[in-house]
Amino acid sequence: MMRRMLIGRGGIGIVAGLIATVVLSFSVLASSREEGSLVGVASAGKASVGAVASACPVGRFVMDLRAHPANSGLPAPAMTVACSDTQVVVRTNGIPTFPFVAKTPNPLRVQDFTFRIPLTPVIARTPGALNLGAIGVAVDGLPIYGPFEAPAQGTADPLADGILDNCGGHTGPSGEYHVHATPACLPADLMATPDTVVGYALDGFPIMSPFFCADDDCATIVSVRSSYQQVSTDRMVWLRYGYVDGLGDLDRCNGMTGPDGEYRYYAVRTFPYFLGCYTGEVGTQSAKRPERRP
Repeated sequence: MMRRMLIGRGGIGIVAGLIATVVLSFSVLASSREEGSLVGVASAGKASVGAVASACPVGRFVMDLRAHPANSGLPAPAMTVACSDTQVVVRTNGIPTFPFVAKTPNPLRVQDFTFRIPLTPVIARTPGALNLGAIGVAVDGLPIYGPFEAPAQGTADPLADGILDNCGGHTGPSGEYHVHATPACLPADLMATPDTVVGYALDGFPIMSPFFCADDDCATIVSVRSSYQQVSTDRMVWLRYGYVDGLGDLDRCNGMTGPDGEYRYYAVRTFPYFLGCYTGEVGTQSAKRPERRP
């Protein structure tokens, strides 16, 4: 049984994220009325010019994004993270830091996505069904999708269908790279580090690496287990997999509440990979698809 999470003592959940350590000017963000007064802004590849005491979790994101030579025909990965009083705003061009390997007919293309995520997550009265498109964003700026493809593809599990690369993703019709399964290629071995934030769901709750420390010294590391199992060979994921209460560590939405009282999702290596449903409220300012700016 988990006694505590090392990172949890510092405050997980977007509202209790790492104190922002960088403040950088970004004129588009600074002039946005919708986002309110920004309390922290960070840009990938830029140096820190100040510090601000806030709950803005820019320090959880991998701001040192580096281009991979294999993707030389595309712009370098780029991301900014900023906070208003109510939102975390992540803007990203969707270019991975690892070699792109085509698994669909769609070529990788640069994107212009904006994610608006609640700074203070609110647990919903009832769990919410996952949407098509993005359900969250990884700390390297890549969109996270649910564990299924579109109805035209049978609402099937793309990992089971063998259409994901070794990093858990592929490109969609607009050339947008996104991950459906465990993000094995996150920088700095984040997925192998216990009690580490690897992304944020659109309801504001963090998505953690699949390991936690079972003791204060982290001498014992425990692997988190999903509570879903395969129950049929149907292609439709919600018929193929079934939730069994108590089978693993996680609830139906693929999360659990830690000893500190904070709720977290977990990125696991089996279905549903990231989320099975939304535990929190996904508001109108947290678009269920990445918002493509004009």
